[in-house]
Amino acid sequence: MEASTSDLFSKTSFCTCSYLSSLSNYRASLVRNAIKTWDQFLEFPFKEKIFLDDGSPDVNGIRLLKQTSHLNKFDNIKYNTLIHAPHSNFGIINSMVICLGDYILHLDDDIKVTTSYENCFKFIQLSLEALEKDESLLGINLLTMPKEFDQNWFPGKDYPGSEIFAHPKKYFGTAACLIKRKLLERVTLEDIINWGAQQPNTWEVLVSDDPASFLVSKVETPFGLDLDAWMYQSVSNNSWRGIKKRMKYNLGKYFSFLK
Repeated sequence: MEASTSDLFSKTSFCTCSYLSSLSNYRASLVRNAIKTWDQFLEFPFKEKIFLDDGSPDVNGIRLLKQTSHLNKFDNIKYNTLIHAPHSNFGIINSMVICLGDYILHLDDDIKVTTSYENCFKFIQLSLEALEKDESLLGINLLTMPKEFDQNWFPGKDYPGSEIFAHPKKYFGTAACLIKRKLLERVTLEDIINWGAQQPNTWEVLVSDDPASFLVSKVETPFGLDLDAWMYQSVSNNSWRGIKKRMKYNLGKYFSFLK
């Protein structure tokens, strides 16, 4: 018997993690604006909703969450006291490990929900159904892929029987993603902690040993971001955000052309 929509959502945890060095810089405004778009999304019947402040000075992540009026929509709000190197792996994997669901939907703190409640709900439902039906799948990249991204994260081989999903060309992405819990067994939190500052790569790349285990959408999804969010990153060594220099270069050429 196929699982109903309510069953699938009840098996799914939502988590996010946030690190903010300040509440008055530009990145804080990007995060604040993004989280404000989560209003209806946070009404979805997830098993639980978890917010992790990844050791922000002055508890800035939680303080910003209070400013958005979404504080009471989370079931679990935690402050990570683990001292670690400034690397995105720690916060992302920490927030996922806390989750209890068989499925975990993760959003970075600067990801926007860009469509209606109904459209977003339907897209997540389709994504959950794909993971539920296919044991070989371990995760789905839910992000609308900006053209500026490295093509390794873009759709490659079509996923049979689906008009909207394909396998990624090479890498799985976590900025907005849905995973099976067992994916955390490939590269564990213990691995991340033991590596410390010497992380061999970002977690999304480390687990992407088989693109056939993952999906990415070929169409626009309910999740997107301001391109500025990739220029004002919370940590410096995130491979997705390695496009920062290229974007600055392209923007510089654009404004030079306008002069």
